[in-house]
Amino acid sequence: MKEIITIQISKFLSNEIVKKIAQKQWKADTPPWVNRSRQYVFDEIMNENDCFGIVATTQNNDVVGRLHCVKNEINPKLWYYGDLFVIPEYRRVGIASQMIRTAVNHLSELGATTLRCYVEPDNTPSRNLQLSVGFSEQPFEPFNNFINDGEKMYEAKVPNNLTIIPATENEAYFVRILFAQNKGNLNSNDISLSEWKELLSANDNDEKHFLICKGAIPVAYLKINGLETTSEAWISMLFVAKDFQRQGIGSFAISYAEEYVIEKRFTTIAIQTDEDNLPAQNLYLKCGYHIYEKGTKIKLCKAL
Repeated sequence: MKEIITIQISKFLSNEIVKKIAQKQWKADTPPWVNRSRQYVFDEIMNENDCFGIVATTQNNDVVGRLHCVKNEINPKLWYYGDLFVIPEYRRVGIASQMIRTAVNHLSELGATTLRCYVEPDNTPSRNLQLSVGFSEQPFEPFNNFINDGEKMYEAKVPNNLTIIPATENEAYFVRILFAQNKGNLNSNDISLSEWKELLSANDNDEKHFLICKGAIPVAYLKINGLETTSEAWISMLFVAKDFQRQGIGSFAISYAEEYVIEKRFTTIAIQTDEDNLPAQNLYLKCGYHIYEKGTKIKLCKAL
């Protein structure tokens, strides 16, 4: 029977696991070596930076591998993984690959876009491992305050696991909650659940409603209208759940809207936002839109 290996994610490892890591990785569980594992997390917390660990354990809770992930201090979508080890008797059975893929999947949930690592030039097994799990060698760039001793840099793209589905009357509950979270920024009157059900069930060919989902969970709402006109299509409403903002979801929704209206043979798409809604304006400007009209309402357009 094949042995079951558990891959777990944690920032705050237990004392028992930290001691086992020290024993397996450095052959010592005395305080200096145990504190070495603690320090990986402690230093990042003290620097107000995010991090987490991946640990592989047996059914008997023996540690057979681990790695550590750290967020970049400048670019929150860029992460690093290092301190990868698998004990000799458990190598060549895919545990390292499993831990790396687990890290990538977790980073996708955190909104990361890139995972980086550094490898010694003569460490051929590690370099081959990076290539086998989707990394590619890239020109060297620094990461936080890490010291480079001639390592090669490898990076992999982190999938965003975002999908878009039509928002119908059946999804009114999700839209209502997302709207309530963003009502202040939208400068809008309240829209009740029954009103959302009516809006989403209306068979209006001039507008379409969508939910952006992370995995299966709705995290944003998009409304496109003007589809029966002959000049401009409009993004008439877009809002993202509070806990998922600044993770590229708004840009993803805008890109989808542009592709959707291009298929409808539009050559221009527009958006109107309030003068004081600077986050929305900045998002659209970043996505290539230009301001065409100013006032209490700002109109931004983009040629497609």
